[in-house]
Amino acid sequence: MNRGGRCPQPDSSGKSVVTLTGTPPTGYRFRVRDSYISGSGDNVNTTTYGAWKYLTFTK
Repeated sequence: MNRGGRCPQPDSSGKSVVTLTGTPPTGYRFRVRDSYISGSGDNVNTTTYGAWKYLTFTK
């Protein structure tokens, strides 16, 4: 399931924070990654994607 979508813009130090809320199902593996899409306000850099990070929620 792709939930792609916009996340918060980075602050002046290059960090952005996303808070997960709710009660996720336990035992399932989720994955997230960051990406920079060229044309989003910066005309110097090119599109790039970060490594996948995997999350598994437990009780």
